Amino acid sequence: MSLLGQGQAHESHLGPASEGISIANFLHSAEELHVEHPPSQLPSPGVAPSSATQHISAEQAAIAAECSVDDLRDSLNAVLIDPRLMANVTRTHQAAVHSIYETADTSNRRKRRKVTLPEPTEEPVQAQMLRTMMDSIPLKSWPLTLHAASFIRPPKHSDRNTLNRSKQFRVGSTTSTTHQALIFITILNKLSWGHRQLFRSSQHVLLSSQTLGELSDVIPCTSNELPRELPDTPTERTRYELPTGSAAAARETNLGCAICIDETVYGDGNSTDDYSDKLLPLLRRRVEEPVSGVSYRKGASIRETTFASLSLQLHKPYWMLHSGNCEHYFLIDQIRLLHASDPPPTAYPLSTHITPPLLDLCRACSKVPAVYAINGDIRFGETPFVICGPCWRWMGPPRGAGAENVVVVPLPRHERGWGG
Repeated sequence: MSLLGQGQAHESHLGPASEGISIANFLHSAEELHVEHPPSQLPSPGVAPSSATQHISAEQAAIAAECSVDDLRDSLNAVLIDPRLMANVTRTHQAAVHSIYETADTSNRRKRRKVTLPEPTEEPVQAQMLRTMMDSIPLKSWPLTLHAASFIRPPKHSDRNTLNRSKQFRVGSTTSTTHQALIFITILNKLSWGHRQLFRSSQHVLLSSQTLGELSDVIPCTSNELPRELPDTPTERTRYELPTGSAAAARETNLGCAICIDETVYGDGNSTDDYSDKLLPLLRRRVEEPVSGVSYRKGASIRETTFASLSLQLHKPYWMLHSGNCEHYFLIDQIRLLHASDPPPTAYPLSTHITPPLLDLCRACSKVPAVYAINGDIRFGETPFVICGPCWRWMGPPRGAGAENVVVVPLPRHERGWGG
């Protein structure tokens, strides 16, 4: 297996999961600690501290001085603020990692062009001094060796982030209560070329008072941008158009949602067509064997179920199904209290990472992304055939027998909800 395949496979192994964490108990325990040790008991700046407080402060100062990394921070900042030094360090690191991969990779794929470092005579004097200083570091674990190939991986598409800052959503209810827990969530999707493997599609932060429905609203998904079929007209047969307006308006027309957490299925709350009512018979049919020990049950609506009412496990995958057969998995990365340095409660939910969606290239020119999917056109030899706008205009409309059966479907442009 190639190194890229190993890196993808390793990230598809999730867990190990933690013990169940009751969000309500977590908040209650934090509130009790706050009552027992309120900030008002700390000595004020104008009040002389007691001898015990002075003793503790002296010990803390000694520990802080012993653990201080100010010298390292100053030297790192000196490199970061100098473009020449930073470029030299980055180039050296990239070349070292590339060399390790080229040496460790035993696959039969074509070898990439070797990356060579510039000669010291071509570098500024400051860069040469920095290189000499780094080479003289006596720490044996400092330089990267061939064994590092097992612990590092090349960059992947899921590492890219379309957001240049955290993105706020004005969905659902907002609260001004500061005694909240923050829930950090990672959304995972199946790879199109390997459904046994997952990749990170987005990351979000929600308050404990917010609901599962608000989580489903902020997840960017290509299924929310699928073109809808228009009714036939006397002059035109089947036609499609892309949804317009905001992403929230597109979500209002989706095909329902269900979230499964610890054998409890939370539906979308539609009284006549709840998604959980459709999903539960299928799940129960899969676990009819007595040895399974699994019993699925219906929970409340996702619009009524807050995170504070749940008991969640860290790093355990939970399942979400919506818009027909579109699946997502989500992990709880961490749970912590809302801090004064965090954005105010009214700013949540937040999206901190969104992986850009992959676009299909035109199969005619293989140069630019496709914008149409052509169905039933015998000129292409396959259906559907994805093609870009210039190539489709060059081909011209179909003529002759069967031309009336050709359907042109516009592909999603991924313009709504993906950028910062």
